[in-house]
Amino acid sequence: MKQWKIKEFDDLLIEDLSQKTGYSKIFVSLLFQKGIKTPGNLKKYIHPKISDLYNPFLFNNMEKAVNRIRKAILKSEKILIYGDRDVDGVTSVSIVFLFLKELDANVIWYIPLDEGYGLSKKLIEKYHNENVKLIITVDCGITAVEEVEFANSLGIDVIITDHHEAAAKPPEAIAIIDPKCPEEKYPFKELAGCGVAFKFCQALSFSYSKYYNKDIVVFDVETTGLSSLTDEIVEIGAVKIRNFIQTGNFSTLVKPKSQIPENVTAIHGISNEDCENAPAIYEVLGKFMDFTGDSILVAHNSDFDMSFLYSASEKTGKKICNQVMDTLAMARMLFPAKSYKLGMLANDLNIEVEKCHRASNDAVITSKIFEQLVMMQEEKQNKFIDKYLYFVALGTIADIVPLVSENRIFVKYGLPLLYNSDRPGIKAMLDALLIDKNAFTANKLSWSVIPILNSAGRYGKADLSIELLTTNDKNRAEKLFDEILILNGDRKALQKINIKSFIDATIQQNDMDNDKILVTVVEGLKRGVTGIAANQILREFNRPVILFILEGDEAVGSARSINDFNIVSIIEKCKDIVVKYGGHKAAAGLTVMKSNLDNFVKRIKFIAKDLITEKMLVSQLSIDTVISASDVSLELVKEIGLLEPCGCGNEYAIFALNDVVLSDFTPVGVDGAHLRVCLKNGKVVINGIGWQLGRRAVDLRKGQKIDLAFNLELNVWQSKESAQLKILDIKSSDSLF
Repeated sequence: MKQWKIKEFDDLLIEDLSQKTGYSKIFVSLLFQKGIKTPGNLKKYIHPKISDLYNPFLFNNMEKAVNRIRKAILKSEKILIYGDRDVDGVTSVSIVFLFLKELDANVIWYIPLDEGYGLSKKLIEKYHNENVKLIITVDCGITAVEEVEFANSLGIDVIITDHHEAAAKPPEAIAIIDPKCPEEKYPFKELAGCGVAFKFCQALSFSYSKYYNKDIVVFDVETTGLSSLTDEIVEIGAVKIRNFIQTGNFSTLVKPKSQIPENVTAIHGISNEDCENAPAIYEVLGKFMDFTGDSILVAHNSDFDMSFLYSASEKTGKKICNQVMDTLAMARMLFPAKSYKLGMLANDLNIEVEKCHRASNDAVITSKIFEQLVMMQEEKQNKFIDKYLYFVALGTIADIVPLVSENRIFVKYGLPLLYNSDRPGIKAMLDALLIDKNAFTANKLSWSVIPILNSAGRYGKADLSIELLTTNDKNRAEKLFDEILILNGDRKALQKINIKSFIDATIQQNDMDNDKILVTVVEGLKRGVTGIAANQILREFNRPVILFILEGDEAVGSARSINDFNIVSIIEKCKDIVVKYGGHKAAAGLTVMKSNLDNFVKRIKFIAKDLITEKMLVSQLSIDTVISASDVSLELVKEIGLLEPCGCGNEYAIFALNDVVLSDFTPVGVDGAHLRVCLKNGKVVINGIGWQLGRRAVDLRKGQKIDLAFNLELNVWQSKESAQLKILDIKSSDSLF
């Protein structure tokens, strides 16, 4: 049993949002737990848009990376894509390889077979001899300081795209695209490797736009009236953008010669007193023209704004010759709208508006509108997104990164594209697995498609998975899938053997009462499922775990961690006796020499005593809300389905039911591993299934009152839909167990 912790929320606020949006109080309370507390945020969460993705040029080195790859394509330099063997690495390689092929690049790819994780000097030298001039790492490379230095010495440039934690001193690559680099400004840090690879290629696709690397000034003016002949400018606000990233701003009030009418002040809020000490228009216009240079000028209703600028320039003797674009005209051309006014248009495009009718605010809003309008017309980028988004969905789910922000958008829009993909390898998998469209969720993929693709990498044959995902040959795809299925069968058998061996060895080699981290070393086991075994032990004992397989002079390991503890941080404290390591806070891989193993085990357990608290080791179950038996309905199941995609970081809602009568229960499955229950509360009958809870049957009796923690899910039997409990924990209401 776990320690239950029931979340709290303000019932009055829940009631208010429920009434404003039309969603049930239960559903709204779940959104409150995620920090979503306004109708606008609720709408954006349930219906996110592709345009909500962050601009890839927010990465510090993105422009530098794109320029280098464009140079390589132009000069037909040989490019090597170097990846990792898991599904995140496989999808990362697939995205970059296929897209560069589309661009007619001279590109090849490689994933380590039995060389271990990351770049190696031996392989760098091999590809140097094959005339490779540029290496692009995907899902790896951020800790390869010596390897990148070696590549540089051979005249090979390296672009690193990764998502793992960076070392204190990152490699001296020509460009690093990694959200977790110490000084990286990119706002979302939890991208998978395939997400970073996707952003890299998204930026590369935009480099073929006429707007790439162009300086653009988006501006707005506030005036004393509507006529440029008789009225004057009282404020100019502008932002300079490059690849839609703000690089500068300009903002100033202007002192008019005439008084600002009170009715005009009521609109924009600028009074005569505000402008009393402001500079005159001739001074402002000179500075504004210095700011704009020869940039493209953009405004919303540019005829109005430019008429005032032209009028002022004539009076001051300054000539404005810049190209001008109008977001109002662009929007009218692209789509019908109820209103093309700035605020209304921003709302239609999901752009947050704090305040209109001040020049700087309106310039920022207009710049965001301009970006979306341009992107609607960027055919190359839009085709890229449609063709490759499903790869990102697959890799993102596989790498168990939080399904929030960009990751949620990738998966939400990528899953339908994956299901409907015409790629032979994808079709071969989905046809064989017979996955129903309505059941095609992130959770379904995580235990069906992803383990199959991962099995090839676990046996050092990730090349089969890449070829399966990238081939256009139907017969070849079916043959590859059959070959991978055989490996998956071997993986399942190996997994069963290794998990038992590792659990037995873990109990023997560790002090299970006092050790705060479990470290286990075995010999004679095949590599390939160490991470799966580590996950199983983590679930069983709720402690960070590192499992090693000793082969010759080296021990190759996988680490997994509990929620509140960064496993990479503790490995890093032993880096002087670690050959190599890489990963993130929840999972890592590492290699240690046999001669250093004892020292490593002693040191990391000693460090863990201080870093891991007893509170971290208490297994807790966080309950989102307590509901009544009458709340359990098909309607509620379908409503909470709006929270999909669910998974890491956007977990399925956990409900609790109290004081329900256990009408019947039956252990089911092989050796009675699972538990099927029937509950009653008055006339309400509810069915549930507890996976891996069959052992709890000895503590139950018919007719007793119980409390349950569960997910609510859709059950389909003989085409009939019903609500079903997926039971996570059971307690007796009268505390008998």
